[in-house]
Amino acid sequence: MADFVWFIYCVHHFSGMSRLIQTLLLFLFLFLTWRYFFTYRSLMICEDAQRLASSVEVEYVMQTNRTNYCVGDEAAECVPPIFQYRQNYRVASKYHLAGCVIEKNFSTMLTAILCYLFDEARFTEHNRNITAEVYHKRFCKAQNEHDSLASLRSELNVDLKGWSLIAVVRDPLERFVSGYANKCLRERVWKKFPDRCHGCKTNLTCFMERQYMRMKRWARSTHFIASFDDNHFFPQNWRCEFSSHLHDYQILKFDTFNPQGFIDRLLAIFKKHKVSEKSINFIRTSVTSRRTAHSTKDSVEQRETKNAILSSKHLTNILIKMYFYDFVLFGFPIPEATYDE
Repeated sequence: MADFVWFIYCVHHFSGMSRLIQTLLLFLFLFLTWRYFFTYRSLMICEDAQRLASSVEVEYVMQTNRTNYCVGDEAAECVPPIFQYRQNYRVASKYHLAGCVIEKNFSTMLTAILCYLFDEARFTEHNRNITAEVYHKRFCKAQNEHDSLASLRSELNVDLKGWSLIAVVRDPLERFVSGYANKCLRERVWKKFPDRCHGCKTNLTCFMERQYMRMKRWARSTHFIASFDDNHFFPQNWRCEFSSHLHDYQILKFDTFNPQGFIDRLLAIFKKHKVSEKSINFIRTSVTSRRTAHSTKDSVEQRETKNAILSSKHLTNILIKMYFYDFVLFGFPIPEATYDE
């Protein structure tokens, strides 16, 4: 503060300095001060989130050659952490289970599983299949769904003590690749809805640049309507009310290529909440027997998208700027580009 007072004194009392130069110097000082506090705030938020996450056994992994991202002058280029965005909760109230659903993170399957546990008898009587559920025709639509923890507590008249809150997170690179390959390359949703995939059709560079700018815009001001693409690609750390409830969650890492450990941890939570062996076996058989219709594992589109990102310095940098705090907070390695430019 003393330095600031001295600076103002010098600006206004140095006789040889024109009023224009005084004004420019003052604005420069204010800008640099704002940049410093913005950087400091972002780093403090991330450090606080890391400390909270340590209580739920989240491992933090950073590759040493990437630790210079999002610090100093580059901080403002990165999408900031822990912003509020839309929430989707699914509950199985009789078991005191609630899951926060994040698109492309086992979301369709988790929705179906919690729907089954919401009422096993009704689910099976209607010959429903966990892996055949789709979003627009989901069996429990508007029955076990909530858009905030506050509404969940209010509508169910519970305080959530003794409940397990489950959130599934995923490597940001794999999540992005899966979403883009499925929506923009395989389903080509832009044919029916031209504004989807940001109007870029199959142009990956166009899509990533526009998605990055939308994230930055949302962080500056929420005065615009979120899009289909935003719901599938906005950062994971913006979801599930992590800003205030991260320490309340049991966070599970989803690995498409080695899912068994993830499934075992999920079912262990169910066992803890007295889900019957019959129901657990039904879930295990369902999730290990087949994939959902929009899975992109081992697909040509998935491989091409991933290779395109990692072979481009520009695209790799955009990916890291979009998801830096997802990598850090949830303990995923920041990708090493294989580009040759």
